[in-house]
Amino acid sequence: MRVALPGVRKLPPPVSDSPWSADFVMQSLEILPIFLRDGRIHWLRPQHAESLRVGWRTAAAPADLVTEALRPYGLRPDLVHSTSWRHEGDSVVLTYVAVVPPDQALAARSSPLRPVAVGHVDLARGSARGAPERIAIEQVVEHALRHLSWLSKDDPVVRDELGTWSSVLASFEPEPFRSL
Repeated sequence: MRVALPGVRKLPPPVSDSPWSADFVMQSLEILPIFLRDGRIHWLRPQHAESLRVGWRTAAAPADLVTEALRPYGLRPDLVHSTSWRHEGDSVVLTYVAVVPPDQALAARSSPLRPVAVGHVDLARGSARGAPERIAIEQVVEHALRHLSWLSKDDPVVRDELGTWSSVLASFEPEPFRSL
């Protein structure tokens, strides 16, 4: 005979053991192709959308999908890295930055991607337990570049790949380090 203890509840099964549901959130990848030109960071932004997004097949590696999605634009990234995620409507959006060679980025001008010089913006802020009400794409780009700035100092692979970017990324200092 089982005895119910006060305050003790049975845990639900792990998500991996739960059946699939049509109510489950969709996952998409947001790709921010960036390049360095004339000492400034530029972003290849779609003409008719806030950002370049693709669906995420569950069995696929996200970084491989990013590389695959850029191929039709004539872009072969030198570096692909996940920088953030956010909940947007009924989707989870995983953002990847893709560093592309400038010659490829400029050759892609005939595509629906347009180069935009990146400036600084304030990050979106939420509460202690909640996300910001609205996150503009420029804030996502700012966050991604702060992330790359940190990685260029901390990760040897990123540092080697972004060697020529160090002075430009210096102005995108991650917040925890600004006060030091």
